[in-house]
Amino acid sequence: MAKKSEPAKPKRPSGPRAPAGKHALTVIISEKTIEEAKIKAIREKTNVSQVVAELLDGWLSGLYKLKP
Repeated sequence: MAKKSEPAKPKRPSGPRAPAGKHALTVIISEKTIEEAKIKAIREKTNVSQVVAELLDGWLSGLYKLKP
């Protein structure tokens, strides 16, 4: 008797999963900046995602302005 084939499960991306209500964001920045940001985040007991989220929130609210 032949086995029934099951429908293929959708592939999930590897790596950490975003918490509910949050999504991944890809940015292109220098390797040096990434390395320095990770080191500083570790020293300040936070993570780069939290830093980026807070900076974006501040920029969107008008707290931070971009340099011309």
